[in-house]
Amino acid sequence: MPDNGAEKNNHELPIIPAKTAIAAFRDAGYRNTASALAELIDNSIEANADTVQVITFEESVPPVGYSTRTVNKIVKIAVYDDGKGMGKDVLAIALQFGNGTRLESRKGMGRFGIGLPNASVSQCSRVEVYSWQNNECYSTYLDVDEIKQNKSQFTNAVKKCGMPTEILGHIEGDIGESGTLIVWSKCDRLDIARTSTLFRAMEKDLCRIYRHYLDNDISYGRKVDIKLISTVNPRSIQTLKANDPLYLLTPNNLPGYENESTNEPFGNPDEPIKIEIEYEPGKTSTVEMRFSCAKPETQALGGSTLIGKHYKANIGISFVRACREIDFGAFGFFDATDTRERWWGCEVRFEPVLDELFGVTNNKQHVRGISYLDRDELEDTYGPNYQEVLNDDKKLFLRLSLSQKFHLNHKNMMENIRQRNSSEKNPMKPDIGPIIGTDFIKKTKQPKTSATVKADGKSPAEIEDEVKKDVMLDLPQNGVGLSSAQIDSIVSQKLVLKIDKQFETWPGEQFFTIKTRGNTVVIVINKRHEFYQDLYEPISKLPDQKFITTLDLLMLAYAEAESEHFGSDAVLESIRSKWGYYLKGFLVEHKGRL
Repeated sequence: MPDNGAEKNNHELPIIPAKTAIAAFRDAGYRNTASALAELIDNSIEANADTVQVITFEESVPPVGYSTRTVNKIVKIAVYDDGKGMGKDVLAIALQFGNGTRLESRKGMGRFGIGLPNASVSQCSRVEVYSWQNNECYSTYLDVDEIKQNKSQFTNAVKKCGMPTEILGHIEGDIGESGTLIVWSKCDRLDIARTSTLFRAMEKDLCRIYRHYLDNDISYGRKVDIKLISTVNPRSIQTLKANDPLYLLTPNNLPGYENESTNEPFGNPDEPIKIEIEYEPGKTSTVEMRFSCAKPETQALGGSTLIGKHYKANIGISFVRACREIDFGAFGFFDATDTRERWWGCEVRFEPVLDELFGVTNNKQHVRGISYLDRDELEDTYGPNYQEVLNDDKKLFLRLSLSQKFHLNHKNMMENIRQRNSSEKNPMKPDIGPIIGTDFIKKTKQPKTSATVKADGKSPAEIEDEVKKDVMLDLPQNGVGLSSAQIDSIVSQKLVLKIDKQFETWPGEQFFTIKTRGNTVVIVINKRHEFYQDLYEPISKLPDQKFITTLDLLMLAYAEAESEHFGSDAVLESIRSKWGYYLKGFLVEHKGRL
Protein backbone atom coordinates (compact mmCIF):
# COMPACT_ATOMS: atom_id res chain seq x y z
CA MET A 1 0.00 0.00 0.00
CA PRO A 2 1.25 3.50 -0.68
CA ASP A 3 2.11 5.59 2.36
CA ASN A 4 0.15 8.69 3.37
CA GLY A 5 2.59 10.92 1.55
CA ALA A 6 1.99 9.13 -1.73
CA GLU A 7 -1.74 9.26 -1.10
CA LYS A 8 -1.56 13.02 -0.55
CA ASN A 9 0.43 13.52 -3.78
CA ASN A 10 -2.10 11.50 -5.76
CA HIS A 11 -4.89 13.71 -4.45
CA GLU A 12 -3.05 16.76 -5.75
CA LEU A 13 -2.88 15.40 -9.31
CA PRO A 14 -5.25 17.04 -11.81
CA ILE A 15 -8.14 14.90 -12.98
CA ILE A 16 -7.31 15.88 -16.55
CA PRO A 17 -3.61 16.58 -17.24
CA ALA A 18 -3.87 19.26 -19.94
CA LYS A 19 -0.58 18.44 -21.67
CA THR A 20 -1.62 14.90 -22.59
CA ALA A 21 -5.38 15.42 -22.66
CA ILE A 22 -5.18 18.15 -25.28
CA ALA A 23 -3.60 15.64 -27.69
CA ALA A 24 -6.52 13.27 -27.12
CA PHE A 25 -9.04 16.06 -27.68
CA ARG A 26 -7.43 16.75 -31.05
CA ASP A 27 -8.68 13.34 -32.17
CA ALA A 28 -12.27 14.11 -31.21
CA GLY A 29 -13.84 12.21 -34.09
CA TYR A 30 -15.24 14.99 -36.25
CA ARG A 31 -16.00 13.71 -39.74
CA ASN A 32 -14.29 16.61 -41.45
CA THR A 33 -13.57 20.33 -41.24
CA ALA A 34 -17.17 21.20 -42.15
CA SER A 35 -18.55 19.21 -39.20
CA ALA A 36 -16.07 20.87 -36.84
CA LEU A 37 -17.10 24.31 -38.11
CA ALA A 38 -20.71 23.28 -37.49
CA GLU A 39 -20.01 23.40 -33.74
CA LEU A 40 -19.09 27.08 -34.07
CA ILE A 41 -22.13 27.79 -36.21
CA ASP A 42 -24.30 26.09 -33.58
CA ASN A 43 -23.01 28.57 -31.00
CA SER A 44 -23.73 31.48 -33.33
CA ILE A 45 -27.31 30.36 -33.90
CA GLU A 46 -27.76 29.84 -30.15
CA ALA A 47 -26.53 33.43 -29.68
CA ASN A 48 -29.44 34.63 -31.89
CA ALA A 49 -27.19 35.63 -34.77
CA ASP A 50 -28.91 36.67 -37.99
CA THR A 51 -25.69 36.38 -39.97
CA VAL A 52 -22.86 33.83 -39.76
CA GLN A 53 -19.83 34.12 -42.05
CA VAL A 54 -17.00 31.63 -42.50
CA ILE A 55 -13.90 33.37 -43.90
CA THR A 56 -10.78 31.64 -45.22
CA PHE A 57 -7.26 33.04 -45.68
CA GLU A 58 -4.63 31.42 -47.90
CA GLU A 59 -0.88 31.83 -48.34
CA SER A 60 1.57 30.53 -50.92
CA VAL A 61 3.40 27.42 -49.81
CA PRO A 62 6.87 26.60 -51.23
CA PRO A 63 7.29 23.45 -53.34
CA VAL A 64 7.54 20.19 -51.41
CA GLY A 65 9.56 17.14 -52.51
CA TYR A 66 9.80 16.76 -56.28
CA SER A 67 7.14 19.39 -56.95
CA THR A 68 8.25 22.65 -58.56
CA ARG A 69 4.93 24.44 -58.15
CA THR A 70 4.06 26.97 -55.50
CA VAL A 71 0.53 26.35 -54.26
CA ASN A 72 -1.92 28.19 -52.04
CA LYS A 73 -2.93 26.67 -48.74
CA ILE A 74 -5.43 27.69 -46.07
CA VAL A 75 -3.57 29.12 -43.07
CA LYS A 76 -6.44 30.71 -41.18
CA ILE A 77 -10.22 30.32 -40.85
CA ALA A 78 -12.46 32.83 -39.10
CA VAL A 79 -16.11 32.52 -38.09
CA TYR A 80 -17.99 35.78 -37.53
CA ASP A 81 -21.51 36.27 -36.21
CA ASP A 82 -23.67 39.23 -35.22
CA GLY A 83 -25.20 37.47 -32.22
CA LYS A 84 -25.52 38.79 -28.69
CA GLY A 85 -21.81 38.32 -27.95
CA MET A 86 -20.24 37.16 -24.69
CA GLY A 87 -19.50 39.12 -21.58
CA LYS A 88 -16.15 38.86 -19.82
CA ASP A 89 -17.31 36.13 -17.44
CA VAL A 90 -18.77 33.94 -20.17
CA LEU A 91 -15.72 34.44 -22.39
CA ALA A 92 -13.53 33.25 -19.50
CA ILE A 93 -15.02 29.74 -19.74
CA ALA A 94 -15.55 29.64 -23.52
CA LEU A 95 -12.32 27.68 -24.12
CA GLN A 96 -12.63 25.48 -21.07
CA PHE A 97 -13.34 21.82 -21.82
CA GLY A 98 -16.47 20.55 -20.10
CA ASN A 99 -17.83 23.93 -19.05
CA GLY A 100 -20.35 26.34 -20.49
CA THR A 101 -23.56 28.28 -19.94
CA ARG A 102 -25.97 25.62 -21.26
CA LEU A 103 -24.80 22.49 -19.46
CA GLU A 104 -28.22 21.86 -17.92
CA SER A 105 -30.21 23.07 -20.91
CA ARG A 106 -32.31 20.65 -22.94
CA LYS A 107 -33.88 23.25 -25.23
CA GLY A 108 -31.20 24.21 -27.74
CA MET A 109 -28.36 22.74 -29.75
CA GLY A 110 -25.61 22.86 -27.14
CA ARG A 111 -25.34 21.38 -23.68
CA PHE A 112 -22.11 19.38 -23.62
CA GLY A 113 -19.70 22.24 -22.88
CA ILE A 114 -16.89 21.12 -25.18
CA GLY A 115 -18.02 22.21 -28.66
CA LEU A 116 -15.90 25.31 -29.26
CA PRO A 117 -12.54 24.10 -27.84
CA ASN A 118 -13.03 20.50 -28.97
CA ALA A 119 -13.92 21.36 -32.57
CA SER A 120 -11.19 24.01 -32.78
CA VAL A 121 -8.23 21.89 -31.65
CA SER A 122 -9.39 19.09 -33.96
CA GLN A 123 -8.50 21.39 -36.87
CA CYS A 124 -5.86 23.84 -35.62
CA SER A 125 -3.37 24.29 -32.81
CA ARG A 126 -4.35 27.88 -31.97
CA VAL A 127 -7.81 29.38 -31.53
CA GLU A 128 -8.56 32.99 -30.61
CA VAL A 129 -11.97 34.24 -29.49
CA TYR A 130 -13.06 37.89 -29.72
CA SER A 131 -16.45 39.00 -28.46
CA TRP A 132 -17.99 42.44 -28.02
CA GLN A 133 -21.02 44.06 -26.42
CA ASN A 134 -21.79 47.76 -26.08
CA ASN A 135 -18.63 48.66 -28.01
CA GLU A 136 -16.39 46.78 -25.55
CA CYS A 137 -14.37 43.95 -27.05
CA TYR A 138 -12.58 41.22 -25.08
CA SER A 139 -10.46 38.31 -26.21
CA THR A 140 -8.82 35.10 -25.06
CA TYR A 141 -7.04 32.24 -26.75
CA LEU A 142 -5.91 28.63 -26.50
CA ASP A 143 -2.61 27.45 -27.97
CA VAL A 144 -1.86 23.72 -28.05
CA ASP A 145 1.89 24.20 -28.41
CA GLU A 146 2.02 26.54 -25.41
CA ILE A 147 0.08 24.07 -23.28
CA LYS A 148 2.48 21.28 -24.16
CA GLN A 149 5.58 23.41 -23.71
CA ASN A 150 4.54 25.13 -20.47
CA LYS A 151 2.50 22.21 -19.06
CA SER A 152 -0.31 24.70 -18.53
CA GLN A 153 -3.32 23.65 -16.49
CA PHE A 154 -5.28 26.90 -16.63
CA THR A 155 -7.06 28.92 -19.29
CA ASN A 156 -5.57 32.17 -20.49
CA ALA A 157 -6.82 35.45 -19.09
CA VAL A 158 -9.54 37.44 -20.79
CA LYS A 159 -8.23 40.81 -21.92
CA LYS A 160 -9.89 43.94 -23.16
CA CYS A 161 -8.80 44.69 -26.71
CA GLY A 162 -9.57 46.64 -29.83
CA MET A 163 -11.82 45.24 -32.51
CA PRO A 164 -9.92 42.78 -34.79
CA THR A 165 -10.48 44.96 -37.85
CA GLU A 166 -7.80 43.22 -39.94
CA ILE A 167 -10.13 40.20 -40.10
CA LEU A 168 -13.51 41.93 -39.73
CA GLY A 169 -12.58 44.01 -42.77
CA HIS A 170 -13.27 40.92 -44.87
CA ILE A 171 -16.85 40.32 -43.74
CA GLU A 172 -19.83 41.09 -45.94
CA GLY A 173 -21.91 43.97 -44.59
CA ASP A 174 -21.54 46.05 -41.44
CA ILE A 175 -20.08 44.78 -38.18
CA GLY A 176 -22.81 44.01 -35.66
CA GLU A 177 -23.15 46.12 -32.53
CA SER A 178 -22.58 42.88 -30.65
CA GLY A 179 -21.03 39.71 -31.93
CA THR A 180 -18.25 37.14 -31.82
CA LEU A 181 -15.26 36.31 -33.98
CA ILE A 182 -13.41 33.00 -33.69
CA VAL A 183 -10.08 32.64 -35.47
CA TRP A 184 -8.34 29.34 -36.19
CA SER A 185 -4.65 29.65 -37.02
CA LYS A 186 -1.83 27.11 -37.26
CA CYS A 187 -4.32 25.03 -39.24
CA ASP A 188 -2.38 21.77 -39.22
CA ARG A 189 -5.30 19.34 -39.30
CA LEU A 190 -7.62 20.54 -42.04
CA ASP A 191 -8.80 17.66 -44.22
CA ILE A 192 -8.69 19.96 -47.29
CA ALA A 193 -5.95 22.47 -48.04
CA ARG A 194 -7.59 24.80 -50.58
CA THR A 195 -10.56 27.11 -50.12
CA SER A 196 -12.41 26.17 -53.32
CA THR A 197 -12.34 22.46 -52.45
CA LEU A 198 -13.18 23.11 -48.81
CA PHE A 199 -16.16 25.28 -49.71
CA ARG A 200 -17.57 22.61 -52.03
CA ALA A 201 -17.38 20.07 -49.22
CA MET A 202 -18.78 22.53 -46.67
CA GLU A 203 -21.65 23.52 -48.93
CA LYS A 204 -22.63 19.87 -49.31
CA ASP A 205 -22.58 19.15 -45.56
CA LEU A 206 -23.64 22.46 -44.00
CA CYS A 207 -26.54 22.96 -46.40
CA ARG A 208 -28.13 19.75 -45.17
CA ILE A 209 -27.18 20.14 -41.48
CA TYR A 210 -28.70 23.65 -41.28
CA ARG A 211 -31.42 23.33 -43.91
CA HIS A 212 -34.17 24.35 -41.48
CA TYR A 213 -32.30 27.63 -40.86
CA LEU A 214 -31.69 28.31 -44.56
CA ASP A 215 -35.21 27.99 -45.99
CA ASN A 216 -38.12 30.42 -45.87
CA ASP A 217 -40.31 28.35 -43.55
CA ILE A 218 -39.74 29.68 -40.02
CA SER A 219 -42.17 27.30 -38.32
CA TYR A 220 -39.25 24.97 -37.58
CA GLY A 221 -35.93 26.79 -37.37
CA ARG A 222 -35.66 30.55 -37.85
CA LYS A 223 -33.98 32.13 -40.88
CA VAL A 224 -30.18 32.57 -40.61
CA ASP A 225 -27.93 33.92 -43.37
CA ILE A 226 -24.83 31.71 -43.59
CA LYS A 227 -22.08 32.76 -45.99
CA LEU A 228 -18.73 31.31 -47.06
CA ILE A 229 -16.20 34.02 -47.94
CA SER A 230 -12.86 33.48 -49.63
CA THR A 231 -10.28 36.25 -49.33
CA VAL A 232 -8.28 34.78 -52.22
CA ASN A 233 -8.15 37.23 -55.12
CA PRO A 234 -10.71 37.53 -56.61
CA ARG A 235 -12.80 37.55 -53.43
CA SER A 236 -15.81 35.25 -53.57
CA ILE A 237 -18.98 34.91 -51.50
CA GLN A 238 -21.33 31.93 -51.37
CA THR A 239 -24.68 32.08 -49.60
CA LEU A 240 -25.81 28.66 -48.43
CA LYS A 241 -29.17 27.28 -49.55
CA ALA A 242 -31.03 24.36 -48.03
CA ASN A 243 -30.13 20.84 -49.12
CA ASP A 244 -33.33 19.08 -48.10
CA PRO A 245 -33.39 15.26 -48.40
CA LEU A 246 -37.20 15.53 -48.33
CA TYR A 247 -37.04 18.02 -51.26
CA LEU A 248 -39.87 20.13 -49.81
CA LEU A 249 -38.04 23.26 -48.61
CA THR A 250 -37.48 26.45 -50.61
CA PRO A 251 -35.18 28.01 -51.52
CA ASN A 252 -32.92 25.01 -52.00
CA ASN A 253 -29.76 24.04 -53.85
CA LEU A 254 -31.29 21.56 -56.33
CA PRO A 255 -30.13 22.72 -59.79
CA GLY A 256 -32.98 24.19 -61.80
CA TYR A 257 -35.51 23.83 -58.98
CA GLU A 258 -34.18 26.32 -56.44
CA ASN A 259 -37.60 27.83 -55.74
CA GLU A 260 -39.92 24.83 -55.97
CA SER A 261 -40.52 21.50 -54.25
CA THR A 262 -39.78 18.40 -56.32
CA ASN A 263 -41.25 15.93 -53.79
CA GLU A 264 -44.70 15.64 -52.29
CA PRO A 265 -45.40 14.88 -48.62
CA PHE A 266 -46.24 11.22 -48.19
CA GLY A 267 -49.21 10.97 -45.87
CA ASN A 268 -50.81 13.98 -44.22
CA PRO A 269 -48.32 16.90 -44.22
CA ASP A 270 -50.29 18.68 -41.49
CA GLU A 271 -50.24 15.64 -39.20
CA PRO A 272 -46.80 14.01 -39.12
CA ILE A 273 -46.43 10.60 -37.50
CA LYS A 274 -45.96 11.13 -33.77
CA ILE A 275 -44.43 8.77 -31.23
CA GLU A 276 -44.67 9.62 -27.53
CA ILE A 277 -41.52 8.54 -25.68
CA GLU A 278 -41.21 8.49 -21.91
CA TYR A 279 -37.71 9.61 -20.95
CA GLU A 280 -38.29 9.99 -17.21
CA PRO A 281 -41.12 8.67 -15.04
CA GLY A 282 -44.17 10.74 -15.92
CA LYS A 283 -42.33 12.83 -18.55
CA THR A 284 -42.71 12.31 -22.29
CA SER A 285 -41.44 13.93 -25.47
CA THR A 286 -42.80 13.63 -29.01
CA VAL A 287 -40.75 12.17 -31.84
CA GLU A 288 -42.02 13.16 -35.29
CA MET A 289 -41.49 11.21 -38.51
CA ARG A 290 -42.04 12.91 -41.84
CA PHE A 291 -41.94 11.24 -45.26
CA SER A 292 -41.93 12.52 -48.81
CA CYS A 293 -41.89 10.94 -52.26
CA ALA A 294 -40.62 12.37 -55.54
CA LYS A 295 -43.25 13.72 -57.88
CA PRO A 296 -43.77 11.43 -60.91
CA GLU A 297 -42.28 14.04 -63.25
CA THR A 298 -39.21 14.33 -61.00
CA GLN A 299 -38.60 10.59 -60.97
CA ALA A 300 -39.17 10.48 -64.73
CA LEU A 301 -36.03 12.61 -65.19
CA GLY A 302 -34.00 9.54 -64.26
CA GLY A 303 -31.01 8.82 -62.08
CA SER A 304 -28.34 9.82 -64.62
CA THR A 305 -29.41 13.48 -64.67
CA LEU A 306 -28.05 16.21 -62.41
CA ILE A 307 -31.30 15.94 -60.43
CA GLY A 308 -30.96 12.18 -60.11
CA LYS A 309 -27.38 12.50 -58.89
CA HIS A 310 -28.41 15.11 -56.32
CA TYR A 311 -31.09 12.73 -55.06
CA LYS A 312 -28.62 9.85 -54.92
CA ALA A 313 -26.36 11.84 -52.58
CA ASN A 314 -29.35 12.19 -50.23
CA ILE A 315 -30.32 8.52 -49.89
CA GLY A 316 -30.98 8.02 -46.19
CA ILE A 317 -32.92 8.82 -43.03
CA SER A 318 -32.18 12.20 -41.46
CA PHE A 319 -32.17 12.51 -37.67
CA VAL A 320 -32.80 16.13 -36.73
CA ARG A 321 -32.33 17.45 -33.18
CA ALA A 322 -33.49 20.97 -32.31
CA CYS A 323 -33.84 21.90 -36.01
CA ARG A 324 -30.27 20.75 -36.78
CA GLU A 325 -29.31 17.46 -38.46
CA ILE A 326 -27.26 15.15 -36.23
CA ASP A 327 -26.90 12.03 -38.37
CA PHE A 328 -27.88 10.67 -41.76
CA GLY A 329 -27.81 7.15 -43.20
CA ALA A 330 -29.58 3.80 -43.63
CA PHE A 331 -29.12 2.46 -40.06
CA GLY A 332 -30.18 -0.99 -41.29
CA PHE A 333 -33.70 0.24 -42.16
CA PHE A 334 -33.36 -0.31 -45.93
CA ASP A 335 -30.90 -1.32 -48.67
CA ALA A 336 -29.02 1.85 -49.58
CA THR A 337 -27.41 0.14 -52.60
CA ASP A 338 -30.78 0.10 -54.40
CA THR A 339 -30.69 3.37 -56.33
CA ARG A 340 -34.49 3.54 -56.44
CA GLU A 341 -34.34 4.42 -52.75
CA ARG A 342 -33.26 7.92 -53.79
CA TRP A 343 -36.84 8.87 -54.69
CA TRP A 344 -38.17 9.10 -51.12
CA GLY A 345 -37.14 11.03 -48.00
CA CYS A 346 -37.55 10.51 -44.27
CA GLU A 347 -36.87 12.94 -41.44
CA VAL A 348 -36.99 12.04 -37.74
CA ARG A 349 -37.28 15.06 -35.42
CA PHE A 350 -36.58 14.91 -31.70
CA GLU A 351 -35.69 17.24 -28.84
CA PRO A 352 -32.52 17.22 -26.65
CA VAL A 353 -34.40 15.65 -23.70
CA LEU A 354 -34.15 12.41 -25.70
CA ASP A 355 -30.38 12.63 -26.26
CA GLU A 356 -29.62 9.58 -24.12
CA LEU A 357 -32.25 7.43 -25.84
CA PHE A 358 -31.03 8.45 -29.29
CA GLY A 359 -27.39 8.06 -28.21
CA VAL A 360 -26.37 11.56 -29.31
CA THR A 361 -22.57 11.91 -29.12
CA ASN A 362 -21.08 14.96 -27.40
CA ASN A 363 -19.72 16.26 -30.72
CA LYS A 364 -23.24 16.05 -32.22
CA GLN A 365 -21.98 13.82 -35.03
CA HIS A 366 -23.99 10.66 -34.50
CA VAL A 367 -26.98 8.87 -33.04
CA ARG A 368 -26.04 5.47 -31.62
CA GLY A 369 -27.93 2.24 -31.17
CA ILE A 370 -30.83 3.32 -33.41
CA SER A 371 -30.82 0.38 -35.82
CA TYR A 372 -33.79 -1.39 -37.38
CA LEU A 373 -35.68 -3.77 -35.08
CA ASP A 374 -38.63 -6.06 -35.79
CA ARG A 375 -40.87 -8.11 -33.54
CA ASP A 376 -39.38 -11.43 -34.68
CA GLU A 377 -35.95 -10.30 -33.49
CA LEU A 378 -37.49 -9.20 -30.18
CA GLU A 379 -39.23 -12.52 -29.72
CA ASP A 380 -36.08 -14.46 -30.60
CA THR A 381 -34.11 -12.48 -28.03
CA TYR A 382 -36.60 -12.06 -25.19
CA GLY A 383 -39.22 -14.74 -25.81
CA PRO A 384 -43.00 -14.35 -26.19
CA ASN A 385 -43.20 -12.00 -23.19
CA TYR A 386 -41.04 -9.33 -24.84
CA GLN A 387 -43.77 -6.75 -24.23
CA GLU A 388 -42.70 -6.63 -20.59
CA VAL A 389 -39.17 -5.77 -21.71
CA LEU A 390 -40.53 -3.00 -23.96
CA ASN A 391 -42.33 -1.46 -21.00
CA ASP A 392 -39.06 -1.22 -19.07
CA ASP A 393 -36.57 -0.52 -21.87
CA LYS A 394 -37.45 2.85 -23.38
CA LYS A 395 -34.72 2.70 -26.02
CA LEU A 396 -35.97 -0.67 -27.22
CA PHE A 397 -39.47 0.78 -27.41
CA LEU A 398 -38.13 3.76 -29.41
CA ARG A 399 -36.31 1.51 -31.86
CA LEU A 400 -39.33 -0.73 -32.42
CA SER A 401 -41.68 2.23 -32.86
CA LEU A 402 -39.41 3.90 -35.42
CA SER A 403 -38.91 0.61 -37.24
CA GLN A 404 -42.62 -0.19 -37.48
CA LYS A 405 -43.63 3.29 -38.67
CA PHE A 406 -40.79 3.35 -41.19
CA HIS A 407 -41.46 -0.14 -42.53
CA LEU A 408 -45.11 0.56 -43.36
CA ASN A 409 -44.47 3.90 -45.04
CA HIS A 410 -41.35 2.70 -46.85
CA LYS A 411 -43.21 -0.29 -48.26
CA ASN A 412 -45.98 1.90 -49.66
CA MET A 413 -43.57 4.51 -51.05
CA MET A 414 -41.43 1.90 -52.79
CA GLU A 415 -44.50 0.30 -54.38
CA ASN A 416 -45.29 3.67 -55.98
CA ILE A 417 -41.69 4.20 -57.00
CA ARG A 418 -41.33 0.74 -58.57
CA GLN A 419 -44.55 1.13 -60.53
CA ARG A 420 -43.34 4.42 -61.95
CA ASN A 421 -39.79 3.19 -62.43
CA SER A 422 -40.83 0.20 -64.51
CA SER A 423 -42.22 2.56 -67.12
CA GLU A 424 -39.83 5.43 -66.42
CA LYS A 425 -38.14 6.78 -69.53
CA ASN A 426 -34.51 7.67 -69.04
CA PRO A 427 -33.92 10.47 -71.57
CA MET A 428 -30.24 9.58 -71.87
CA LYS A 429 -30.96 5.96 -72.85
CA PRO A 430 -32.16 5.58 -76.49
CA ASP A 431 -35.01 3.17 -77.30
CA ILE A 432 -33.87 0.02 -79.08
CA GLY A 433 -36.92 -0.14 -81.41
CA PRO A 434 -36.14 3.03 -83.42
CA ILE A 435 -32.47 1.99 -83.67
CA ILE A 436 -33.40 -1.44 -85.09
CA GLY A 437 -35.88 0.15 -87.49
CA THR A 438 -33.31 2.74 -88.64
CA ASP A 439 -30.66 0.07 -89.22
CA PHE A 440 -33.04 -1.94 -91.43
CA ILE A 441 -34.24 1.08 -93.41
CA LYS A 442 -30.62 2.06 -94.15
CA LYS A 443 -29.97 -1.41 -95.60
CA THR A 444 -32.86 -1.14 -98.05
CA LYS A 445 -33.46 1.14 -101.01
CA GLN A 446 -34.76 4.29 -99.36
CA PRO A 447 -37.80 5.76 -101.11
CA LYS A 448 -38.88 9.29 -100.39
CA THR A 449 -40.92 9.74 -97.24
CA SER A 450 -42.96 12.64 -95.88
CA ALA A 451 -39.94 13.49 -93.68
CA THR A 452 -37.30 13.50 -96.40
CA VAL A 453 -39.50 15.60 -98.67
CA LYS A 454 -40.11 18.21 -95.96
CA ALA A 455 -36.40 18.25 -95.11
CA ASP A 456 -35.34 19.03 -98.70
CA GLY A 457 -33.79 22.46 -98.94
CA LYS A 458 -33.11 22.74 -95.21
CA SER A 459 -29.54 23.15 -94.03
CA PRO A 460 -28.06 20.70 -91.48
CA ALA A 461 -28.15 23.49 -88.87
CA GLU A 462 -31.86 24.10 -89.53
CA ILE A 463 -32.63 20.40 -89.24
CA GLU A 464 -30.63 20.16 -86.00
CA ASP A 465 -32.48 23.15 -84.57
CA GLU A 466 -35.81 21.59 -85.52
CA VAL A 467 -34.85 18.31 -83.87
CA LYS A 468 -33.61 20.08 -80.74
CA LYS A 469 -36.86 22.03 -80.31
CA ASP A 470 -38.90 18.85 -80.64
CA VAL A 471 -36.64 16.94 -78.27
CA MET A 472 -36.94 19.68 -75.65
CA LEU A 473 -40.74 19.54 -75.85
CA ASP A 474 -40.64 15.75 -75.48
CA LEU A 475 -38.32 15.73 -72.47
CA PRO A 476 -39.88 15.76 -68.97
CA GLN A 477 -39.92 19.32 -67.58
CA ASN A 478 -38.50 20.50 -70.94
CA GLY A 479 -35.10 19.09 -70.06
CA VAL A 480 -34.70 20.89 -66.70
CA GLY A 481 -32.00 19.06 -64.74
CA LEU A 482 -30.07 18.00 -67.83
CA SER A 483 -26.85 19.73 -68.75
CA SER A 484 -26.40 21.27 -72.22
CA ALA A 485 -23.95 18.45 -73.01
CA GLN A 486 -26.59 15.84 -72.11
CA ILE A 487 -29.23 17.56 -74.25
CA ASP A 488 -26.78 17.78 -77.17
CA SER A 489 -26.11 14.05 -76.75
CA ILE A 490 -29.84 13.26 -76.98
CA VAL A 491 -30.18 15.47 -80.08
CA SER A 492 -27.22 13.68 -81.71
CA GLN A 493 -28.91 10.33 -81.06
CA LYS A 494 -32.16 11.55 -82.62
CA LEU A 495 -30.52 13.13 -85.71
CA VAL A 496 -29.35 9.78 -87.10
CA LEU A 497 -32.73 8.05 -86.74
CA LYS A 498 -34.92 7.41 -89.78
CA ILE A 499 -37.87 6.35 -87.63
CA ASP A 500 -38.74 7.22 -84.01
CA LYS A 501 -41.57 7.28 -81.46
CA GLN A 502 -42.94 9.82 -78.97
CA PHE A 503 -45.79 10.06 -76.50
CA GLU A 504 -48.37 12.79 -76.13
CA THR A 505 -51.83 13.13 -74.59
CA TRP A 506 -54.93 14.35 -76.38
CA PRO A 507 -58.71 13.71 -76.23
CA GLY A 508 -60.58 11.63 -78.79
CA GLU A 509 -60.46 8.15 -80.26
CA GLN A 510 -57.22 8.33 -82.28
CA PHE A 511 -54.54 6.27 -80.53
CA PHE A 512 -51.61 7.44 -82.66
CA THR A 513 -50.61 9.96 -85.27
CA ILE A 514 -47.55 10.42 -87.47
CA LYS A 515 -45.42 13.54 -87.83
CA THR A 516 -42.00 14.52 -89.15
CA ARG A 517 -38.98 15.84 -87.26
CA GLY A 518 -36.09 16.93 -89.44
CA ASN A 519 -35.73 13.97 -91.83
CA THR A 520 -37.17 11.46 -89.34
CA VAL A 521 -40.64 9.90 -89.36
CA VAL A 522 -42.11 9.92 -85.84
CA ILE A 523 -45.09 7.90 -84.59
CA VAL A 524 -46.80 9.69 -81.70
CA ILE A 525 -48.78 7.49 -79.29
CA ASN A 526 -51.74 8.89 -77.35
CA LYS A 527 -51.29 8.09 -73.63
CA ARG A 528 -54.98 8.80 -72.99
CA HIS A 529 -56.21 6.05 -75.35
CA GLU A 530 -57.27 2.61 -74.04
CA PHE A 531 -54.63 0.98 -76.27
CA TYR A 532 -51.88 2.70 -74.31
CA GLN A 533 -53.46 2.17 -70.90
CA ASP A 534 -54.59 -1.45 -71.40
CA LEU A 535 -51.75 -2.82 -73.51
CA TYR A 536 -48.78 -0.60 -74.20
CA GLU A 537 -48.09 0.65 -70.67
CA PRO A 538 -48.52 -2.77 -68.93
CA ILE A 539 -46.19 -4.42 -71.46
CA SER A 540 -43.62 -1.63 -71.03
CA LYS A 541 -43.45 -2.46 -67.30
CA LEU A 542 -42.48 -6.10 -67.83
CA PRO A 543 -38.89 -6.96 -66.80
CA ASP A 544 -38.23 -8.55 -70.21
CA GLN A 545 -38.17 -5.67 -72.70
CA LYS A 546 -38.34 -7.89 -75.80
CA PHE A 547 -42.16 -7.70 -75.74
CA ILE A 548 -42.37 -3.89 -75.75
CA THR A 549 -39.63 -3.75 -78.40
CA THR A 550 -41.67 -6.10 -80.62
CA LEU A 551 -44.76 -3.95 -80.16
CA ASP A 552 -42.69 -0.84 -80.99
CA LEU A 553 -41.39 -2.46 -84.18
CA LEU A 554 -44.95 -3.36 -85.22
CA MET A 555 -46.04 0.26 -84.92
CA LEU A 556 -42.84 1.74 -86.37
CA ALA A 557 -43.19 -0.49 -89.41
CA TYR A 558 -46.68 0.86 -90.05
CA ALA A 559 -45.45 4.44 -89.59
CA GLU A 560 -42.65 3.94 -92.12
CA ALA A 561 -45.02 2.35 -94.63
CA GLU A 562 -47.53 5.17 -94.26
CA SER A 563 -44.84 7.84 -94.60
CA GLU A 564 -44.01 6.51 -98.07
CA HIS A 565 -47.57 7.36 -99.16
CA PHE A 566 -47.30 10.99 -98.15
CA GLY A 567 -49.53 12.19 -100.97
CA SER A 568 -52.62 10.72 -99.33
CA ASP A 569 -52.46 12.48 -95.94
CA ALA A 570 -56.19 13.11 -95.61
CA VAL A 571 -57.10 9.51 -96.42
CA LEU A 572 -54.49 8.12 -94.06
CA GLU A 573 -55.62 10.49 -91.28
CA SER A 574 -59.17 9.25 -91.75
CA ILE A 575 -58.02 5.63 -91.60
CA ARG A 576 -56.10 6.30 -88.36
CA SER A 577 -59.15 7.91 -86.78
CA LYS A 578 -61.42 5.02 -87.81
CA TRP A 579 -58.83 2.49 -86.64
CA GLY A 580 -58.64 4.24 -83.26
CA TYR A 581 -62.44 4.35 -83.01
CA TYR A 582 -62.85 0.61 -83.58
CA LEU A 583 -59.85 -0.26 -81.39
CA LYS A 584 -61.27 1.73 -78.48
CA GLY A 585 -64.69 0.17 -78.93
CA PHE A 586 -63.29 -3.36 -79.12
CA LEU A 587 -61.21 -2.84 -75.97
CA VAL A 588 -64.13 -1.39 -74.01
CA GLU A 589 -66.28 -4.34 -75.12
CA HIS A 590 -63.51 -6.73 -74.09
CA LYS A 591 -63.24 -5.19 -70.60
CA GLY A 592 -67.01 -5.42 -70.21
CA ARG A 593 -66.83 -9.21 -70.60
CA LEU A 594 -63.97 -9.79 -68.15
